[in-house]
Amino acid sequence: MHLSFVRTLLFGAITTSAYVLQPQSSPNDNELAKRATGFVSRSGTGFVMDGKPFYFMGTNAYWADGLLSTDLTSLFSQMNSAGMKVLRIFAWSDNVGGPEDSSLQYWSGSTNTPNPSAFAKQIDPVVAAAEAAGIKLIVPMIGNWGPSISLYIQQILGSSATHDTFYSNANIVGAYKKYVNFFVNRYKNSPAIFAWELMNEPRCTGDDNRGASSACNTAMITSWISTMSSYIKGIDSAHMVTLGDEGWFSTNAGYGSSYDYGGSIGIDWISNLELSSIDYGTVHLYPSSWGQTDAWGSTWIDQHAAWAKKIGKPVVLEEFGTTNTGARYNDVKMWMNSAYNDGYGGIQYWQFVSTFPSGYASPNDGNGISVSESSYSLVKAMANLMNAKSGSSSTGSGTTTSAHPTTTSGSGPGTVAKYGQCGGIGYTGSTTCASGSTCTYSNAWYSQCL
Repeated sequence: MHLSFVRTLLFGAITTSAYVLQPQSSPNDNELAKRATGFVSRSGTGFVMDGKPFYFMGTNAYWADGLLSTDLTSLFSQMNSAGMKVLRIFAWSDNVGGPEDSSLQYWSGSTNTPNPSAFAKQIDPVVAAAEAAGIKLIVPMIGNWGPSISLYIQQILGSSATHDTFYSNANIVGAYKKYVNFFVNRYKNSPAIFAWELMNEPRCTGDDNRGASSACNTAMITSWISTMSSYIKGIDSAHMVTLGDEGWFSTNAGYGSSYDYGGSIGIDWISNLELSSIDYGTVHLYPSSWGQTDAWGSTWIDQHAAWAKKIGKPVVLEEFGTTNTGARYNDVKMWMNSAYNDGYGGIQYWQFVSTFPSGYASPNDGNGISVSESSYSLVKAMANLMNAKSGSSSTGSGTTTSAHPTTTSGSGPGTVAKYGQCGGIGYTGSTTCASGSTCTYSNAWYSQCL
């Protein structure tokens, strides 16, 4: 999601420091064997954990690293109750000057230094709480929007450098590697990490008014992706690596040359997914923000599923949302249905909206799904379906959802006429069809009297 903000973090008396910086090295076979339990990996077009399929429903909470310990426990408890397995957080914050507990990294001139004290207070508690709750984390370590990559450019090259120098300048790449090295080494032994993510929504340009040079193209960013993903794999071969992009295609996809499909943004989803060091593809979806119809969202989902199957890797619908509250229920239903039917390995909505024991209310940019709104019932129902594909259909609250409704027929009040809807996730009407027709399953969301 495009977020332009300076992060304000909330701290309690959290002193957990269960993770310490490890020297950079590739683990030996014994270490890998020891770390295998509870780690998720890819297998063909899906994910596996401990030899079993791992499909998931999840969400985003970029603000999780600022929660008090009681609120962290509540966040993961609410996720478990809904049957969600994976949370995506944002894991970067910088300041210029000396070390501050509110910043994971600080800068002195062109030199960046990761801050162990801030990691101990911000990230360690999230990882520890996720481990305890059985929740997996997707961790992007930099973002395209706001002061994130722009600060690297400013400190190393100054105000005149273009946005895309983050991908091409050796000193900037080296500075980011320094941060990534510290981060990945610190948590590479934790089964709570689902995947390392290179960047939230990379593009040639951002919102920093720097613009892009004429040299920025898909080849430049794909080269950077190859460099950084291989670098992480050299530190940690036990966890997956993904990009964190929105899913922009280039003309090689054959869908034309419009903004979404022409490669002008600098992203070639197909070439990036074909890299051996990238484990799965990511897709974001905000049709109204991109000048598209809501129905086009399902086309976007289908197109990525088709290419992921051709390449032979999983794909995750990592962010999706709409600010149109009147259409949200039907849009969420439509998009999740498309992803489920297309065999997506994971589905994550933007973003988790709730209140917590401390009184903290999570941010909501208008796209979020509150735990108190009707659309949240769709999230829980989809979690049941995804968990069923993994071999377990119950959520933490003990409820179950059947993808195929019980079919009955009859006559009289409460019956559904032929061709009417008689079942599906979120459907609350009669499941009894008029005489001569039977409630027939079409998909997880729709059954019809035929």
